[in-house]
Amino acid sequence: MNISQMQSYVDTGGANGSTAIQPPPAGKTQYYIIVPLVDLQLEKGKKPGVTLGSGSMSWVYSYSTLGWGYFSANCRIFYGYY
Repeated sequence: MNISQMQSYVDTGGANGSTAIQPPPAGKTQYYIIVPLVDLQLEKGKKPGVTLGSGSMSWVYSYSTLGWGYFSANCRIFYGYY
């Protein structure tokens, strides 16, 4: 059985970005959870794609610009390990 341990979180501010994070202890797997800070049902906001690297985490917003009303939603990304 594995129990998760949250390390911290970062707010995206609705923009692409990256941050340095501590790697997980030996034998543990890192994870993340994206929580939107706006109502995505009401407002066509899009969450970012997240990439975990060795000691870093980055996020990028990507969506079709052919439509209207889409925007990069401000999100909180929690991360940790299990």
